[in-house]
Amino acid sequence: MKMKKSLKKIITVVLTFAMMFAMTVPAYAKEVFKILKTNATIYSSKTMENRRCYNPDELIAYIGKRKVVVESSNTKVATVKIKDNAIWATPQKAGTTTITVKTERETYKCTFTVYKYVNPVSSAKVGKLTIKGTAFKKNAIYNLRYSKYKNKSIAFKFNLKKGWKLRGGISYARSNWGVAKMSPNGSKIKVAGGSGFLAVALAENIKTGQRERIHIYFK
Repeated sequence: MKMKKSLKKIITVVLTFAMMFAMTVPAYAKEVFKILKTNATIYSSKTMENRRCYNPDELIAYIGKRKVVVESSNTKVATVKIKDNAIWATPQKAGTTTITVKTERETYKCTFTVYKYVNPVSSAKVGKLTIKGTAFKKNAIYNLRYSKYKNKSIAFKFNLKKGWKLRGGISYARSNWGVAKMSPNGSKIKVAGGSGFLAVALAENIKTGQRERIHIYFK
């Protein structure tokens, strides 16, 4: 029962971060038809403990008021949907698929590659605690007890493997905040507000451009 409640909290908190990181469709897109990408890379949602607990959708086109038919050549790799006057692709597993968009007169094709989760972490420090990089081998979440860190200002630092860089600093929030705050890597952050506190680092592979979000969750 406790495990279910804990997972529920993780899903709720991570959904908040999904809303903060998700792309929004600008107002003009309701009137404009525009293909944004002919190829793109999207990432496996298996970076999380529960693959449905965040929104990894990739925006590929604005459709405005046009009537279109859209399909994925391999739905096991990525599915597609029309939402908010736009076309979105959702990764399912590693592989390559072709997204086809058909209008009344034209056909557009977009090639999508989905990569497996890759652990970018060499080590991480939360206060005096050192977390080995192997802790992030299977997924991107590491759990800590909130009661141990309650109302304490502690330093968060992520050390990445060779070939990876940190995008920005560390985002942190709780599910009821609505908006995340940002702090430089290595700086102190106050763990407060109750269980469900979450700190996130966005790592990017310099060569491939692959990105992974690493989470420290206080339950």
